[in-house]
Amino acid sequence: MSTFRVPYPKEPERRQALFDRALQKIAPMGRCQGTPESGWFEAKTPFGSFAGDYRTIDETGEIEFQILKKPFLVPLALIESEAKRFATQA
Repeated sequence: MSTFRVPYPKEPERRQALFDRALQKIAPMGRCQGTPESGWFEAKTPFGSFAGDYRTIDETGEIEFQILKKPFLVPLALIESEAKRFATQA
C-alpha cells in the first residue's frame, strides 16, 4: 500500500466539478464509488489493474489517495504526478 496527497479545491463547486471530471475519466476503464469527500475506485488499463481509496483532508486543502493495487511496472511516482497534474487542471 502507498499513500500520497495532492491539492484539492476547498470550494464545493470546484470540488464537485473536479470529481465529475474524474468520474468521466475512469468510467470507460472501471468505476468509482463515493462522494467528492471519500470513496474508492478500481480500473483496468492496458498496463494492469489499479485500485484504491481516497479521502479529503479539509484542513490542508488536499485529498489523500491510498493505492491498494497497481501494475508492477508503473511507479507510484508516475501515478502521483498524473494525479497532481489532473487536479491542477480543475
